[in-house]
Amino acid sequence: MRDDSGRRLTRRDARKQETHNHVIEAARQVFLDDGYERATIKAIADVAKVSAGTVLNVAPTKSALLILILRDEYEAIRDSVDRLEAALSGNLLDRLSALVQVIMEAQLRHEELFAAAIAHTWLWTGDSYEEAAAQMSLAWGAVERLLAKGIEKGELRNDIKPAAAARFIEDCYAGIVRRARGEGLDRSTASVLMRARLELVIEGLAAR
Repeated sequence: MRDDSGRRLTRRDARKQETHNHVIEAARQVFLDDGYERATIKAIADVAKVSAGTVLNVAPTKSALLILILRDEYEAIRDSVDRLEAALSGNLLDRLSALVQVIMEAQLRHEELFAAAIAHTWLWTGDSYEEAAAQMSLAWGAVERLLAKGIEKGELRNDIKPAAAARFIEDCYAGIVRRARGEGLDRSTASVLMRARLELVIEGLAAR
């Protein structure tokens, strides 16, 4: 057996990796079943049938466990958005809405996990915040590229920085997700609200 870099794993390495994966899956189960706020390291250890110390060897905090769980999720969202990007048609608002809709639908499939990550980026500091923010931004590369094309085609003002505009849209999106979570909005209502925000953004950024 080899790791991702191609290095041959020893039996001890393989056992360590198996324990790591087992703890991550146990944490995922507990977060989804109990909710991130109510989840505890002890509950995760009980599900994984390991000690609390073993859980903390995998990740030193509950937030770090959440970040590890979401890494693969965000990479899958990025891949889906990148594939859609090549097939987009219609006006800029339609194309942008389609990309953001894919992100929203993917996140709402595991709403508890993503809502916790979005909410807690306001509270996390240091490495936890940097890692979470970097993961969240993975899916938004296609949005940034779409905005850059809009500038090239004269659809958007040429003084716009695509990265800054994409981050602004991401912040709008995070606000909608928080509102949907707090007010119990259904997916359809959240999508309508997000499109309305995007329409305002495009109107503000449009070339005159």
